[in-house]
Amino acid sequence: MYKHIRIFGLLVAMIFCTTLVRAEILEIYTWKPYAGKTSELLADMQEAAEIHSSLGIGVTISALGLGTASDFDYVLSYENMESWGRLNDAAVNDENWTTFFQKFSDNPSGELVQSFMMTNHDAQVTSNPFSSTGSVVGFFRWTPVPGLAGSEALRQGFATAKKIHERLGATVSSYQINNGQDGVSDMLYLLIFDNYSHMARVNTAMAQDLEWIEFQKAIDAQPNSAATLKLSGIAQMAGSY
Repeated sequence: MYKHIRIFGLLVAMIFCTTLVRAEILEIYTWKPYAGKTSELLADMQEAAEIHSSLGIGVTISALGLGTASDFDYVLSYENMESWGRLNDAAVNDENWTTFFQKFSDNPSGELVQSFMMTNHDAQVTSNPFSSTGSVVGFFRWTPVPGLAGSEALRQGFATAKKIHERLGATVSSYQINNGQDGVSDMLYLLIFDNYSHMARVNTAMAQDLEWIEFQKAIDAQPNSAATLKLSGIAQMAGSY
């Protein structure tokens, strides 16, 4: 019986990984500007974004706000794994990119704080869902309980929360983090709003929504299977290419 359970678990993992190969991929690079060089860092990001965009890579620049150190995220978007490989090869061999990269390396305007790659849980999504300039994103990075069951429980929790939040007017997207120095089993849950006023309206409705309240109570009643919230914050999209 143990053998059959183990084989079933491997099949589930293989199916899930196959789905991720077809889904949107994001690369996140968080930059901290050097003292007095915020404008220079944004200008460098914009120049880099124009090069990446010309190669066919989607780019979003976002300003991190509440809950963060007020850094900037430089986000590269790919339709799927094949697109990720092909466009990264194109960037490595692009003269404009290599020239820019050398210039920036010689005179950097900021420090790279972290970078990681993540894949959308929804294989139907092939483009960055938070690329509109001015949109506001609430992000929540969760670490599941170790093991396949813990990861599946967190994905199911995301699916339930998404139905509630989208009914209340938010756009929701969630991701599996594939690499990076801070936890490859982690997942990211994003609440996306048109602006801060839209975010306030949804948050007000959420605080009074009985289905959302009952969902939170159900999670609190199972502390041994609950995921751990590692990081949360708010970002506003400053530019899209």
